Amino acid sequence: MCPCPDRRGGGRRAGGSELLLVWRSDAALGPALLRSRRLPPPGARPTPPHPLPCPYGPGAPPCDEHLWVDAHGPRAAELAVHADVLVSRVPLPPGAARRLVRELLTGHPGCLAAAVPDTAGGCAAGVRAPGGALAAPVRLERYGPVPPQAVASVLHAWTVSGRPPGALRSVSAVHRR
Repeated sequence: MCPCPDRRGGGRRAGGSELLLVWRSDAALGPALLRSRRLPPPGARPTPPHPLPCPYGPGAPPCDEHLWVDAHGPRAAELAVHADVLVSRVPLPPGAARRLVRELLTGHPGCLAAAVPDTAGGCAAGVRAPGGALAAPVRLERYGPVPPQAVASVLHAWTVSGRPPGALRSVSAVHRR
């Protein structure tokens, strides 16, 4: 995830994709470019990543590279132990979504952020506080077709930059015509 306002999102790249997002906090809003690439299949030799330059200005969260894993996906058992971010892509009622976020963070001590979409159009999310304790859960609004992994990635970048998770309010997709 990187705050690159000069980039155009929504594109497909070899082995990955880009999605241009806007985050909103209590005090500001800003762009974020979520770049993702697929992991190679088990046993395949990974190709080294070639990160694009990522300049960012004051007030924007810094660039953040991390591994997100679908907690219920086909490779979850293999990869969840390495995940920085865990998500579930199945919308749940808000209370159940909050409980699942807590379970994901409690069950995976190396994971910093987790998100689960809720049936009310938002996303239950949570982060691990310094020292390993669970921070208070947050509910982020999602606007447009924003997948939960995008919400969790913005929350991860926000948190590792030292910002309070509760100040982040929403993540929305930028639609291009």
